[in-house]
Amino acid sequence: MKENTATLRAINSLAFLRSVLNLPFSRALFRFVSNKKVERAFNVYLGLCKPQSFAERVLASSLEVVMKLGTSAFNVNEKEIKKVLKRKEYARALSLIFKSIGEYGITKPQKFSAPFLVVWNFTNACNLKCKHCYANAKFGGKELSLEENMEIIDKLYEAGVVAIAFSGGEPLISKNFFKLVRYAKQKGFFISVATNGTLITKNVAKKLKKVGVEYVEISIDSSREKVHDSFRGIKGAWKRALEGVKNCANEGICTGVATTVTKLNYNEIEEIISLAIKFGAKKFIAFNFIPTRRGEKIRNLDITPEEREILLKRLVEIYSSGKIDALSTHPSYARITLEESVKGKCDFISIAHFGNVSTKLNALLIAELIGGCGAGRCYCSIEHNGDIQPCVFMPIKVGNVLKDDFIEVWKKNKILNSLRNRELLKGRCGNCKFKYLCGGCRAKAHAVSGDILAEDKDCMLSLP
Repeated sequence: MKENTATLRAINSLAFLRSVLNLPFSRALFRFVSNKKVERAFNVYLGLCKPQSFAERVLASSLEVVMKLGTSAFNVNEKEIKKVLKRKEYARALSLIFKSIGEYGITKPQKFSAPFLVVWNFTNACNLKCKHCYANAKFGGKELSLEENMEIIDKLYEAGVVAIAFSGGEPLISKNFFKLVRYAKQKGFFISVATNGTLITKNVAKKLKKVGVEYVEISIDSSREKVHDSFRGIKGAWKRALEGVKNCANEGICTGVATTVTKLNYNEIEEIISLAIKFGAKKFIAFNFIPTRRGEKIRNLDITPEEREILLKRLVEIYSSGKIDALSTHPSYARITLEESVKGKCDFISIAHFGNVSTKLNALLIAELIGGCGAGRCYCSIEHNGDIQPCVFMPIKVGNVLKDDFIEVWKKNKILNSLRNRELLKGRCGNCKFKYLCGGCRAKAHAVSGDILAEDKDCMLSLP
């Protein structure tokens, strides 16, 4: 009975919160909050300083009302939220949320005035020859100058981007990598790195920790050395990658193991997870195989929708065991976790590869706002030459960050805007009751059919 009362109270709070946030006055206020005065307003709200003007006092008071409504709606402890917001990047994230509400109101899934995350393939150079490479990276690949890359960071900062994931190619192969990470960290970005792990010695791991990298994701494609090395194209890659996992974990960096699931490793996922746990990883991410660029040549290695369903349900069990955070980049993981939670088999709902949310925190409401596939909606990618794409797995150029106004591209590009409108989805995805929670993998739809709005045939619900 207490649970039902709490749930009802949360739903009522959310309904009231939505009505308040969608008022013209509120939206105008949030547009104001997003400007350079936001840091002062948050500091006043957090009790770190006193207001210096009537406007600051009003703004801080408004923030307090919204935060109380929000924490009640999502059953979150406001004191804990205040602790989190004292970190610059999280206050920046909340600022982006307010700005987005100011521009669009509350939508489902939520539209954002800038991407939360940019995956930046800032170099196309790589020391491996992976069979599935979405970047078609190669040794000796080109990259922009240090000054041009710093200009990109400046533009992302001005746009309001919260997090940058350095990727490639192999990001650690670049002589400018640590300079750029340090520069981005000073700006207040949340920094993560996606790497093959082969270059992460003990000293490199210490440097990653020192410059402020908070998350490192290392690719491991098999529990068997020969299979991994064959897939990655270089002998010895497996041992060095696992050493990279251990070295990062030993430095206290949150470390994840990423596995692109194919027929080559489908039957050994649990063995890979055991390796990840053994070497200190805190997360395991099952990547959805996208047959693009180099991956086009191995389309036949993709698993079936039935196999994917079994895999994702097993990930639910593994996550529930508490041994490791088991995630997936396939948006249907959200639908599966919802179904399993209804059956009482888990107490969380996935918000795609961003993580899982406890059902105690009104997870369904959060998950529908986050909205599954984030390509072009809360995330985009930038290539080594500055080209902007909706997703690293979706090689469609929508602009160039050095030649175009980044935020104008983000807001006005037709392709990006179509990805934000789930009413435009076709086939079974368009008619699916989970389209706001999931939306299907738009990159896979594009790779298979050439249409970013086509149904995702990877999903069990797309089968006849």
